[in-house]
Amino acid sequence: MPKNINSAYRVRQIINEAKGKPDNIPTHQVWGEVFGINEEDQNKKSFAISRCLADLHDEVESIRVKMSALNYSVNLYSVSLNKCNSILAVQNLSSSWKSMKQKITPEVAVALGFCSEILPGEEELVEPEQLTELNGLVSELRECLSESNLPEYTQKIIRKHLSKIEDALVDYKVVGSKALNEVMQSAYGEVISNEAIFKEAQGTQELSKLSSMWQKTKSILDAVASADKRLGAMQGMAEKGQKVMEFLDNFNV
Repeated sequence: MPKNINSAYRVRQIINEAKGKPDNIPTHQVWGEVFGINEEDQNKKSFAISRCLADLHDEVESIRVKMSALNYSVNLYSVSLNKCNSILAVQNLSSSWKSMKQKITPEVAVALGFCSEILPGEEELVEPEQLTELNGLVSELRECLSESNLPEYTQKIIRKHLSKIEDALVDYKVVGSKALNEVMQSAYGEVISNEAIFKEAQGTQELSKLSSMWQKTKSILDAVASADKRLGAMQGMAEKGQKVMEFLDNFNV
């Protein structure tokens, strides 16, 4: 079990996973596999990969700012962080992975490991089984929608929820539980503003599965909130999650 779960830990895990990929595959394929982006539309896939790389760049810069605030010598980590940003640069997606992989030197792993030990832990890890279960619920709902008789405008809103959860599951690897926090906050506003549409779908299988999906998301956040260092913010999200569940349950009969 890692000592601290923070930006440096996440960046190190992702960089190490990428390093294990074969030299002879395209760089964009490497990142698609590392981030777990299973999108058949290549334009959408490229956009998702670029979004993850941009978020990961922000995580690298967050490490830099936090280490600087602790007054550690810049030469202990700055060169390695610069290499990370070069490896993660969107403009390098068309480069050969072999050339990019050469930048992942042992010093990069050491520097990131050092930073992850120094910087405080931000949260507890979500158990992989919990994320797998949530992924399963997402797949069930998407399959259910493929045979749905609900009005197209209702299906469109539910698909929007699905896309947000799918993005959050990808983003969790990069930014941690913040991804799930943000999607729960978004769901709160989305559900309330579409009350009439959800009322029309009352008692349907689709709404039941949507409710199960958000219930699972909330239970994951509840577990993280019990140990999270940003407890106040997390509790706020948990409260919104509870309101989402109560709202959907009113129509799930």
